[in-house]
Amino acid sequence: MDGELERLESEARLMAALRATFDASVMNFGSYNILYAAGGGAAGDAGRSGESAGDAVQDQISRATHLLVGYRREPREMVLCPADLDEAVQRARGGGEDVEQAPASVPLPVNLTNLAGIAAEGSRLEIALSTGQHVVLDVRRTPTFSRLPGLGEVTIHQERDAADFWTFVDELMDTMESSQDPAAGGGAGSP
Repeated sequence: MDGELERLESEARLMAALRATFDASVMNFGSYNILYAAGGGAAGDAGRSGESAGDAVQDQISRATHLLVGYRREPREMVLCPADLDEAVQRARGGGEDVEQAPASVPLPVNLTNLAGIAAEGSRLEIALSTGQHVVLDVRRTPTFSRLPGLGEVTIHQERDAADFWTFVDELMDTMESSQDPAAGGGAGSP
């Protein structure tokens, strides 16, 4: 029983450290549901000449190994926030106030103004942005990290959040389809 309690405490501390990163990075952080996603090697025009600050943020997000995904239904959007897992583990190991003292990262909002396409298969979600960038997420119900220094093996139990997120993705896909359907009065074919 003590081992189970230690695993639950390690999970709670790691999630608090990750959540603090999101909270430090995203305005109105309290209005988002948040879950962890592994980044998955994205495609895009990395290192373009004349790259804008927005392009640099998108490149950083598309290359991130660990992301926090915030999503909300009103207004309908996602925020992708890169997380430094090593830094979060260090803060989680320290416990106390260290957990809440997270450095901010630069998040990427994803909504109907910059979303060019979205595809889902299994736990994998590919997001195509209007800039040509692609972000690949692996959103698992119970991601497990083995051998985290000072925490051991940690499993994040986000089953309900993951189920709700995939419902959100379905709703987002439906919204995109209806906005692009000329018969529905939107999209490229409308006057």
